[in-house]
Amino acid sequence: MDNNRKKLLWSVILVILYFLLVFYIGGFNVKDKTELIINIITIVLSVIGIVYECILIFNKKIDLNKHKNGVLACSIYFLLVNIISGVMGFSVTKEINGNKKERRELPEIELKEYTNKYICLIAFIICLGILLFGSKIITKFWMLIVFYVVILSLMIGVFYKQLIHDFKIFKSYFKEYFVLILKTWGKALVLIMITTIIIQIITHTTQANNQIALQNSFNSNPVFIAILAMFYAPIAEELMFRGVFRKFIKNKKLFVIVSGVVFGLMHVIDDSKTLAEFSYVFVYSILGIYLAGIYAKTNNLCTNIFMHFMQNTLSVIGMILLMFM
Repeated sequence: MDNNRKKLLWSVILVILYFLLVFYIGGFNVKDKTELIINIITIVLSVIGIVYECILIFNKKIDLNKHKNGVLACSIYFLLVNIISGVMGFSVTKEINGNKKERRELPEIELKEYTNKYICLIAFIICLGILLFGSKIITKFWMLIVFYVVILSLMIGVFYKQLIHDFKIFKSYFKEYFVLILKTWGKALVLIMITTIIIQIITHTTQANNQIALQNSFNSNPVFIAILAMFYAPIAEELMFRGVFRKFIKNKKLFVIVSGVVFGLMHVIDDSKTLAEFSYVFVYSILGIYLAGIYAKTNNLCTNIFMHFMQNTLSVIGMILLMFM
């Protein structure tokens, strides 16, 4: 058995031991139906990942190079399962160790018009125009940086007062918000993984064109793309697609759907030449819907910005791993 297969074998063994430990301490004994469904899906996906990696390990005729995307997907998923479970475990331990501090309810934040909504709309249209048509006039790297700075400055400028207000509350209730963000993100990831697998099976594609283009850009300029993905995108995109949309769509359900779908469309519309490529709109829309959902629930822009940051940080980790495979 070669070194790569040995590493995969140890990975599988550790995952199995992890789940045995969780079962032993009763980590999957939950009363909430939603958490129960998530646990079942987590176990099913984990079993699929374990079986898949075992086939790669013990069938020496299989070329691992042809399955690097599959190995990467399993690795990220197993890592994610352990991280989420670990964080949730720490939160439970804290509650068990003593009720010195009662868990506080999330504060009710009233949506106020800190900046006129039509000023926000004008800023949104300008930023959207830059995103859609800017690539046609960009000829140098410094121009690209200027475009991103303009977009970020415009969005932060019109939402500055609300961001300051929301951040103060977010900082004071960080633990409570973090638990909500983690649960919401976990649900989104499960749906995203299932949807991605279904699309890949039906369309015979490996990943979205947007992700392929992002990976290529990351390979040539990793630091710049990492900064864009982890810091620029969460702030600029959340202010554009959640902040601005919420000002005009008061109905929460309608806001969540419209904001999520438009967010999904913006991530595939430029790179999709076939129906198969366009089908990844469902993947991005799911993320957009959950990001809009957590904002609609909290009325705090920092919650969806932080969740977007976590999602993109995970993507950057994936791109780093893929770079060395």
